[in-house]
Amino acid sequence: MEDKYNIRIAVGARTLVDVNDFPVADGCITFLFGESGIGKSLIAKALFGVMDDPDLRVSINGKRFQGYHGDPYVEDRQRNGFFVFQEPSSHLNPLLTIDDQLHEGSLAAHPSAESVAEELWDGKESDSFRRILPVFPEPHRPSGGEKQRILGSMALQKMDIVAGRPEGSPALFVFDEPTGSLDREGRDRFLERIFARFQRRHETILFVTHDYGIISFVRSKGGSIASRVRYRELHLEGDRQLVRDFNPDKFLSWLGSLHPDDKGGAGRPAVLSVESNIRVFGRTMQFVDPEKKTAGGPMIVRKGDCVYLKAASGIGKTTIAKIVVGLQEAQHFRMVLEGTRLGEISPKEYWRKRIWGRDATMAFQHADEALNLRSTVANSLGILPAARGWGEDKLKSALALLFSLEEIPRLFHRKVWQLSGGQKQRLNLLRAFMLSTPLLILDEPLNALDFESITRVLDLISARRKTGQGVLLISHNEDIFQALIPPQRIYGLTVEGA
Repeated sequence: MEDKYNIRIAVGARTLVDVNDFPVADGCITFLFGESGIGKSLIAKALFGVMDDPDLRVSINGKRFQGYHGDPYVEDRQRNGFFVFQEPSSHLNPLLTIDDQLHEGSLAAHPSAESVAEELWDGKESDSFRRILPVFPEPHRPSGGEKQRILGSMALQKMDIVAGRPEGSPALFVFDEPTGSLDREGRDRFLERIFARFQRRHETILFVTHDYGIISFVRSKGGSIASRVRYRELHLEGDRQLVRDFNPDKFLSWLGSLHPDDKGGAGRPAVLSVESNIRVFGRTMQFVDPEKKTAGGPMIVRKGDCVYLKAASGIGKTTIAKIVVGLQEAQHFRMVLEGTRLGEISPKEYWRKRIWGRDATMAFQHADEALNLRSTVANSLGILPAARGWGEDKLKSALALLFSLEEIPRLFHRKVWQLSGGQKQRLNLLRAFMLSTPLLILDEPLNALDFESITRVLDLISARRKTGQGVLLISHNEDIFQALIPPQRIYGLTVEGA
C-alpha cells in the first residue's frame, strides 16, 4: 500500500513546500534524493509530526498540522518510530552524557543499548566508542561522524524495541541525511544494520540522502529486500516541488561508464607538494602513499592531475585544505605551491596578495562560507576578475554550465540567501571553476547536488584537467571518485596525538 500526501508549508508570504501526491510506501524503504534546500527535510518532518516552528503554516491533505498530528494513526506511527535528524546536535542533549541518552525515555526498554551502538563502530574502534560514552555532547565533541552513529544507533534500538508489537500497529522511521559525515565503510555498516532489522519486520522507512552511491550498495547487498526498496527524486520546478521515481539503473549504468584516467599529470611539473608531519591542534597528520601504502611521504598534485584525499570524517582533510590556502594556521607544515616554498612562518599576507584567486582556489564544503549572501547571483559572478566587463548574456551563458535554462531567468537577479542549498553550491563551484587557477581544491563538491548536477560538475572537472589545472578533491562520495580516479592518485590520511 502507498499513502500519498498533499503538503503545503509556508512562512509569512513565502511558500517553502507545495507538493502533491508525495508517496510513502507502507512496509518499504524509500530513498529520497534531490538537491539540498528544496524541502526534503521539511516534508519528512511534516509527515512524522515534528514541525516545531510556530511561524510555519503547515497543512497536510487539507488538514492543519495540529489536526494531522492529532490523528491516532499518525500518533501511533510516531510513537513506534524514530526520527534521525540531519544535524545530530538537534537531538542530542548537551546536559546528558551520551551513555545516559542511549538509555533515555522509550529507549530504556532496550536491554543492551551499548551493544547496538557499538555495531556502528569497527571492532578496532571499540576503545574510541567507549571513550565517548561519558561525554556531554558539545559542538565539536564528539565528532560529527560519531554523533551521527550515536543517533543512528538510537533508531536501531527503537526498531528492536517495537519489533514485537501487534500486527497493524504502524511505525515510521525517518533518516534525514544520516550518513553525510561517514565514510563509505561506516555508511555501509549502518545500512547493513538497518536492512537486517528490516528483514525481521518490514517497517516503513523514509531515508533522505544526497548519496546516490547508496544505490550500488543496495543492489549488491539488498538481496531479498530489493522488491521493497523505492527510489524517488524531488525536483523544484518554479515554486513547486515534484517527486518522481528515480531509475537506479540510470545511476548504475552511468557509474559503470566511469573509468580512471591514467593519463593524468605523470611526468608533468607539480602544482602542489605538501609534506607529511603537519602539526595542527596538537595532532600530527601524515599522508598515506597510494602505491606504497605507507605513511610519511608527501602528497603531490601535478598539472592535469586529479588527486583524491580520502579519510574518515573528522580526521583533518578540510583542515589540510585550509592550511594550503592560508586559512588555517599550523604549528608545523611544509609545502611548495607553484614553485614557492611555504610553511608556518610564511607571512599570511602572502596568501592574500599572491595566492588567493591567482595560484589556488578552494570551493568550500559549505557554500555559505564563500558566498556573499546579500549579493545577487549576477553580481556573485560579475565581480570575478575573469568576468569583468561581461554583459548579462555572457554571465547567463556562464551560469548555464551548472544551471538549467529555465532556472537562470528566475535566479539571475535573486539574492544569494534566497537560493536553495543546492543552488548555492552550484554557484559556489561555478565561481571556483571560473577563476581557473593552477590549483583547484574542491571540498565535498557533490554535496547537496542532484544527479544531473553531479554529472555536470564532473564534466567541468574533466575540462579543467585538460587545460592543465591540478585538482585536489576531498569527498565522501567514494563510489563515484574511486571509479573515476586511479588508485595511484588516491591518498589516505593518518593522525596521531590529541
